[in-house]
Amino acid sequence: MHTLSAEQSIMPMAHSFISLALESDQSSDDPEVALKDPQVFHLFRHYKDSLASWYDLNDRQRHFTDIVPVKARYSPLLLSSLLAFSAISLHNSSGSESWVDQAEFYHLESVQILLKVTSNIEAVVADGEVLAAICLLRSFEIISENLGSQSHLQGYYSMLASTSIHLDSLSNLARASFWNFLREDITMALIERRTLMIELSDDQIPKDLVFDDDYANAITILLGQVINVGFSKAVHKVSAERFSSLGKKLEAWKASLPDSFMPIVNDDSVDRSKRPFPFMGTLHGWHAASIQYYQAAMMILADSEQKMQENEVGDRCAYLNTLSENLSNRSSEICALALSSDSQAVWVNSFGPIAFCTYDLGDRWKKEAIVRGVKCWGSRTGWPISKIVKACERSSQYEIDLMRLYDGQRY
Repeated sequence: MHTLSAEQSIMPMAHSFISLALESDQSSDDPEVALKDPQVFHLFRHYKDSLASWYDLNDRQRHFTDIVPVKARYSPLLLSSLLAFSAISLHNSSGSESWVDQAEFYHLESVQILLKVTSNIEAVVADGEVLAAICLLRSFEIISENLGSQSHLQGYYSMLASTSIHLDSLSNLARASFWNFLREDITMALIERRTLMIELSDDQIPKDLVFDDDYANAITILLGQVINVGFSKAVHKVSAERFSSLGKKLEAWKASLPDSFMPIVNDDSVDRSKRPFPFMGTLHGWHAASIQYYQAAMMILADSEQKMQENEVGDRCAYLNTLSENLSNRSSEICALALSSDSQAVWVNSFGPIAFCTYDLGDRWKKEAIVRGVKCWGSRTGWPISKIVKACERSSQYEIDLMRLYDGQRY
């Protein structure tokens, strides 16, 4: 398949709007001057106060909250990327059309600056500011799905996907950006049930799991590896040993977790129609996200392994019953963790696991509750949720298979 270069994928849009960038008084060419404009500073503050935490979900050092805004005061690329994302977020959450032109304007400025660094992808990866900007622009393209601006950075994504990324050689900001790029890729892969754009290796798993966010990043790599196997078109060719190896890695990760990861659970609800999920509170957002990733990975493995099973009809009924219950329980935990959180970062990161897992949720009350939650989070974060809602409304394939098997036995 022919892969577009970054320059080929960006140029048409850049040329068609270039005059707009040259005429603006709010250009990010001089960040300090631009930030004196009240509207620009409003966008800047909205990013820092409301959006940066999305990126710091698994980062105890808070690079996107504390480091990116400081660097953006002196970096036209970071500032324009930050402002583009902030403006499109305000448009989606408020419904105000006034932010659309601002969003497209700063997106264009970012792309024009990126054209200057297309020749050396290794330098792009090593440069934390550039990688951080690409993460911000990726978010812009995800949540602006109806504005026709997606995929202008596809050339960069293709180049990043083909580049061997050694985390130990990256700056702190570049590493934080890598984890964000990966989580964004995982979110879209789970929603679309596809493999990641990038290949992952065991070398990228944090070796010394000292802090809680180290465990969170480790499960991120493991889930990515599972996605690349389970969603592969050649999954039927994957050996049982490969599935077993991934399962053992997941269980080893789970067994090594500190007590801080254990949710605080309250399952005292009497009326399941009003409160179908238990309360599952966590001490930090990365605790909720990590458990969700673990459960999603286990579900993908179970789903992939069942496709390789060749059971008789009688055995298959029992097998599917057990599998359906297993997947439903894991799906319920993913949803309960999201519904029990008041963190926008957790909600946004939950969209991928929820879109994937509710396929097997089963219970009507649970599906209705999670759809209400998703719609609420979408309105509050500005995230597009139509695909997620559709995923929540689908029936489980295992429920369908069971009904067919029972019908076949009945007659």
